[in-house]
Amino acid sequence: MLLHGRERGKPDRAILPPVFWPALQVPRRTATIPGMESTAQPGVALSLELRVLRAAALTAAIAVALWLSAQSSYLLFHSLAEIFSISVACAVFMISWSSRGYLEAKPFVLLGIGYLCVAIVDVFHLLSYQGMGVLSNTRDDATRLWIAARALQAAATFAFVLLARMRRTASPALAFGVIGSLTVLALLSVFWWDVFPLCFVQGVGITPFKKASEYAISAVFAISIVLLAQRSETMDKRERTLLCASFALTIASELVLTLYVSAYGAQNLIGHYLKIAAFFLAYQALFAGKIRGRLALVDELERAKTRLEASETELLRANLSKDKFFSILAHDLRNPIGGLVSVSELLAKRYDQLEPARIRELCRLLYDGATQGAELLECILQWARAQTGRLEVHPSLIRLSELCEGIVELQGPAAAGKEIRIAANVPRDATAYADENMVATVLRNLVSNAVKFTPRGGEVLLSARTEEAWQFLSVSDTGVGMGPEELMKLFRIDVHFSCPGTESERGHGMGLILCRELAVLNGGSINVQSDPARGSTFSLRLPRPTS
Repeated sequence: MLLHGRERGKPDRAILPPVFWPALQVPRRTATIPGMESTAQPGVALSLELRVLRAAALTAAIAVALWLSAQSSYLLFHSLAEIFSISVACAVFMISWSSRGYLEAKPFVLLGIGYLCVAIVDVFHLLSYQGMGVLSNTRDDATRLWIAARALQAAATFAFVLLARMRRTASPALAFGVIGSLTVLALLSVFWWDVFPLCFVQGVGITPFKKASEYAISAVFAISIVLLAQRSETMDKRERTLLCASFALTIASELVLTLYVSAYGAQNLIGHYLKIAAFFLAYQALFAGKIRGRLALVDELERAKTRLEASETELLRANLSKDKFFSILAHDLRNPIGGLVSVSELLAKRYDQLEPARIRELCRLLYDGATQGAELLECILQWARAQTGRLEVHPSLIRLSELCEGIVELQGPAAAGKEIRIAANVPRDATAYADENMVATVLRNLVSNAVKFTPRGGEVLLSARTEEAWQFLSVSDTGVGMGPEELMKLFRIDVHFSCPGTESERGHGMGLILCRELAVLNGGSINVQSDPARGSTFSLRLPRPTS
């Protein structure tokens, strides 16, 4: 690139007129939402070899089409060749002019103005060509206009390369004034004053003036190639290579056109082929790469903006949920602490007046309240550590049969107090790869909840099953179950969902939230199925050992 950056206040798509946006638009990519796998297959970019083959095939097809048109009518071929060159020159001007606000494109404004003036002269060259019958051609005006156009192109090219080498830019007004004046003078010298030297004599061939002009023009382009090649930092390698190739083809075109003796001869045909190729390479070198790069950047910025807006929305939603969650926590903490204050106050002020049975009851209430508060605080601390990434995971091989039997033994007294049958039906070879302490915490919470919401005489069962790379642990009960509305409230921090057990056992609602966090930290998940009055099944999914 010649220069970097852009001026403020300019729209990113200003480098290209809106009519060209659809043709060069970079395909959009879709963002992947974490936790949701996409089934769409990513597009495969064309390989370099395929693109080269496609470009070669297209070039060959155009060359053959032009050759066939020349066989049918040379005038048709000449018209198509000039119209193509004029169109490319106008496109170079439009793109350079619309992108003049960008620092990196400012040096090309001079070249774009030069190509516009060349296109104007080429239009008169086309209209005055022998056989067109649009403008009079008494003194071979078409050939004189060809020399005038090529001289303007050489001058504009040399000025562009020289200023680029000096890292300077020309004022658009000055460029229009100078090159426009030269264009007007060239047209007046051909059509009005008729002082432009003769360049071609029918039946004889080109004049010495035309030969000398073609050599001089070729020399200017050769000097431009040398100047451009010597300063590698002026622009990137691809741009320099294509520009040098364009100038070289222009030189070849001029030299070939020093040999023809007929306006419809083979040399004229080859010269116009080379001119088409030179104009196309100049367009590719100067702007095609910049346009695609600019649009790719704009598209990436738009995608980044979309992702940022989505992330901002999600962040706001998460903050609102956590704000509500904290208010719920404050309420849940206030209840046991408030109870502790009330009971301890009663004991402190009226201890001597209370009967021993009443004192024992108040002590039991103190113990229950303190236990409930401690459990809630422990859950909050673990959840907070998980949220901030400070809860370290130490995965290892877990023998699930032994772990489940230990949890059954631990929860046995609570289940026996409600006459609930609790058992573990886990195969001896069932294993998982996770943090054993975290898995034990999850299972204790799930089993404790199952006992809490199962009536007397019910059943709680721990089981396991294997599916490919996953190990599933299920805690099933024959308890009260849950309906769809209650299931929607599970695992949500923005909803206070805590129900008393079948014998008024109290909970704090943090257990399942913590269980989900611990499962996710270990690369797993928790799923629940439940029917009212029939019971619930919580399934913990964990990765299996890889070997």
